[in-house]
Amino acid sequence: MKTRAFSLIELLVVISIIALLLAILLPSLPRIMDSGRRTACSASLRSIGQAVELYKGDYNEIMPVGTYMPRPWLNFLNDDGTWPTSFNTAISEYFEIDSKAWKCPGDRAVHDVTYTDDNGREQIGGSSYMYVSSLGGERIENSFFYERLNLPLPRIPVAHDFDGNTYETQDGRLIPVDFFHSTRNLLFGDGHVGKYDQDQGPQQPG
Repeated sequence: MKTRAFSLIELLVVISIIALLLAILLPSLPRIMDSGRRTACSASLRSIGQAVELYKGDYNEIMPVGTYMPRPWLNFLNDDGTWPTSFNTAISEYFEIDSKAWKCPGDRAVHDVTYTDDNGREQIGGSSYMYVSSLGGERIENSFFYERLNLPLPRIPVAHDFDGNTYETQDGRLIPVDFFHSTRNLLFGDGHVGKYDQDQGPQQPG
């Protein structure tokens, strides 16, 4: 039995349908990819928030003491010139410091910024997320946000995407950082992750 071949007209119809589908789908592809990156970042921040809760459970509800960003981002050094403990190091017992979750898929500059450590070895920063370090060392209910601004836990910022600006490293490099995605993610004091517009400040969640 002979198989029937496509006629030229049928082939053109198929090609036209494929072209139409591509025209419909391609404009939405960047939005889909952006949404995927944002969702992945949100899940990572939520996991980091769970690690913070575990830390608090072991330390009488005290928030972790750590720098806003790890080395090499600009920080105040200890009196002896050593580097202070970073946030990702402070909670490393509860969330592995080399976990892929510390890097947002949309981050092209922050997590992988390099520096030379005290032993002459090249290292990377290792985090896409900024910690609100002023919370460290006290209960969140005793923080400036809670006592002075009267913000409830669901409105107190804990960590967020470190993006959308030019940031300085300890050795004076200025590194421009694009937005990771169309809206920023922010971890709040009750453990949930919200999103807010790029043009809002990091501590002014929408």
